[in-house]
Parts: sequence; C-alpha cells; structure tokens
Amino acid sequence: MLKRFPVGVLGLMALINLGRGAVHSFAVDGGAVSIAGLSLGDQGPTILSLFATLGLGQMVMGGFQAFIVLRRRDLVGLFLSLQLATTLVAMINLYLWRPLPVTVPGQPFNIALMVLQALAFAVALRTQSKTPA
Repeated sequence: MLKRFPVGVLGLMALINLGRGAVHSFAVDGGAVSIAGLSLGDQGPTILSLFATLGLGQMVMGGFQAFIVLRRRDLVGLFLSLQLATTLVAMINLYLWRPLPVTVPGQPFNIALMVLQALAFAVALRTQSKTPA
C-alpha cells in the first residue's frame, strides 16, 4: 500500500498541473483576477502572457507526470523530486523573494502540496532503495 503512495501523489500532481495550467493558459484573465484577485492594470497583456507561459509549462509538466504514472513508474521518484523542487522555489518566491500584494489561493494550497510531495518523495526513495537493481 505504501509503495503506491508516491504514484498516487504524482498522479494527483499531473491532474493539478494540467488543470491549473489550462486555467492560466486559456481563461480570459488567466485566473489572475477571477481566482487570485489580482489587478491587471495597464500591464494586463504582459501579465496574461506571463500567466499563459507559466500555464503552458504546467501543462507540459502534467503531461510528463501522467506519462510517468501510466508507463514509466520507475521514474516516479525522479519526477517527484522535480515537482518538489519546483514547488519549493515557487514558495520561496511567493513568500520571500517577490511576494504578491495579496495572498493568492495557490500559496497555502501549495504549502500543503509541498508537504505531501516531500512525504511521497521520501517513500519513493525508501522503497526504491529496497528494490534490487
């Protein structure tokens, strides 16, 4: 049962990345106003372009994660480490480096996800080290 936990977390992250990436890429406001409550001001087109770039990257990550879950489970630990690192640097940016003027929904949600990712990564490392090569 514990061995399936990392696969389940990576599958969850695939769905989350595909979903939020689609919102950032294809929603009229990229979710900036309707979800995050940010003001686009006169730099709206620039901000929406940056949101779309972020979203497209999230969708690529989600696609690769889905592929790993479905076809290459031997790489689950590697992709969990990539997701954990990505979430960690995003949280450093949102809380320390360049915080937004408002708390956006992704901030507290991503802290919980980061803890879940760290646990899944630890389990993946533990179960991989017990599997003979």
